[in-house]
Order: sequence, then structure tokens, then C-alpha cells
Amino acid sequence: MKSLITTLGCMVLLLISCGGEKKKIPNNPVPTLENTRQADLKKSIRSEAGESKANDKAEAQEESTMTKEQLATAQKLIDKYKNVSLDNAKKIFKSSCAICHGFKGNMMINGAKDLTKSKISLKESVAQVYFGKGLMTPFKGVLKDEEIIAVSKYVETLRK
Repeated sequence: MKSLITTLGCMVLLLISCGGEKKKIPNNPVPTLENTRQADLKKSIRSEAGESKANDKAEAQEESTMTKEQLATAQKLIDKYKNVSLDNAKKIFKSSCAICHGFKGNMMINGAKDLTKSKISLKESVAQVYFGKGLMTPFKGVLKDEEIIAVSKYVETLRK
């Protein structure tokens, strides 16, 4: 009985501390022809203003932000392992990369880029996998250098 009273008391305190109010969920308006026209007009204005082109340029610049030293290291690895086999690359990708990028490279979880639309070079790809970037884990020391090259080459096969 005592535990029941304690439980009820805790529930009451919880309700009081949360305000005990029901949140009203706003009704979403049903899309109308007028709303659709307004949305289309806004899109065309943004498009004419060149916002989408500016966003594309910003994404391209963001993708190539590896340092000269990182790119030089990546190039050395590429030169050293230029004849690397891609036999295990897909398996390595699935076990190490698919958690964020997905099996096809386009899942984009945790800020991961869509690899099917990536336009970065092999050197930039190797640098990103090797050193990491943003939220991406660096795989230096996790994967062998030749595995990093193989996975980076495999990623190129995912591009559309």
C-alpha cells in the first residue's frame, strides 16, 4: 500500500512539474490549389535568384576542404597501392561505412553525404576516409591503408 501511495505521489509531482496541460496539436491545413501555387511561385523566385546554384557551389566547396598535407598523404597512399584489389571493398564498405551511408551510399544518416552524387576525386575521398571529416570517423588505424584505397575506389562505383 505504501509503495502504491509513493508511486501515485510521484506521478502527481511529475504532472505538476510538467504543467499538467495537454498540448494542442495544430491542424494542418489541407493543401489547396492556392497554397500549391504560392509554394510553386516561391520556388521559382528562389530559383531565379540563383539560390540553388549558390547551394550547389557551397556543397562543392564543402566537399573539398581537406588540407594540402592530408591530400598529399592521400596521394602517397594512392601511388603506393595503385594496384589494390577491390575484392573485399564491398564487404568492408558494408561493415564500416553502411551504418551512415547505407548499402547503396545514399542513406545520409548522421550528416553523411550521398555518395551516389559525390563528385570528389579519389584523392579527396581517400583523405576523408583516412583522416575523417566533420562527424565522419577517421579510419586511419582502423582499416589498413590498402583497405582505405579499396573502399574509396569502391565508392566511385556507387556514383550515378
